[in-house]
Amino acid sequence: MSGYIIVTVVFIIFLFLIKYTVGFSFFLQFLPVIVVNSKEAVVVDNRLGKDRILLEGFKWIMPIRDVVVKKVSLKEITIDPPEQEIVTKDNISIGIDMIASIKIVDVLKAVMDIDDYMKSTTNLVETAALNIMGSMDLIDIQKNIDKISKEIKEKMKEDTSRWGLEVLQVHIENVKLPDSIKLSMEKEIEAEKDSKAKLLRAEADKKALIKKAEGKKIAAEYEAEALKHEIDIIKKSMPDMDNSKILEFLTSVNYIHSMKNLSSSDNAKVVVYPADIQKSINGFMAMPGFTEDIDTKDKCDH
Repeated sequence: MSGYIIVTVVFIIFLFLIKYTVGFSFFLQFLPVIVVNSKEAVVVDNRLGKDRILLEGFKWIMPIRDVVVKKVSLKEITIDPPEQEIVTKDNISIGIDMIASIKIVDVLKAVMDIDDYMKSTTNLVETAALNIMGSMDLIDIQKNIDKISKEIKEKMKEDTSRWGLEVLQVHIENVKLPDSIKLSMEKEIEAEKDSKAKLLRAEADKKALIKKAEGKKIAAEYEAEALKHEIDIIKKSMPDMDNSKILEFLTSVNYIHSMKNLSSSDNAKVVVYPADIQKSINGFMAMPGFTEDIDTKDKCDH
């Protein structure tokens, strides 16, 4: 038991000596095995030969000769640059918030051919966005957000392929406008809404007028049909009567009915009939056909 305690104490002292002298990283170089997690890769620098990549599992290495350079993720990696200020072609300062995603397709290139692929990709996204949007007017940027995102992605491909990276997507999340531009756009939107409302009201008024005109047309057609019917009845009784006389008589009768309705209203005081109405009625009644009809009716009654 005492021997086990002594070994444990010695091991702890040994660990402290390593930590505060050469460090654990130096010590790990002398271990013959390394554990690589799933969806990860480890780049090993072989000082006597070709560099190699270790994938998932327990991997044997040769201490001193093989040096672990870097462990990288094979998953999709998100690049989230800080908000970038860009001056557009029409001299408006805007803030651009973007996000991109990349994936390592060649581990050796990503680790050995560039110092920091994350930092370099971030700078590349910002530079591409500045070059593209800095040559456009604000209105064009707002209309072509998706197109600009694709252009940034295409512009990055040449450099990222040399670094062993694949750009999966670039997305512009937000375009931050100055307060003065926001106020101007809000006024423009309000004016556009007001204009649309006026157009809708005008269209509604137009439809109402059309409906009203159609109603008047139908009513006029019915009135003309009724008038024709009345003329036909009179013509059957008095075939020799002129149409103009019949119309004059019917107009006078309609006028008398209208005046009667008007005189029966609460506001009516005095109703004046034109003098020629009686003349028209007397002229109609003096017609031979009308007098004969009345005489015939009187005889039948007696």
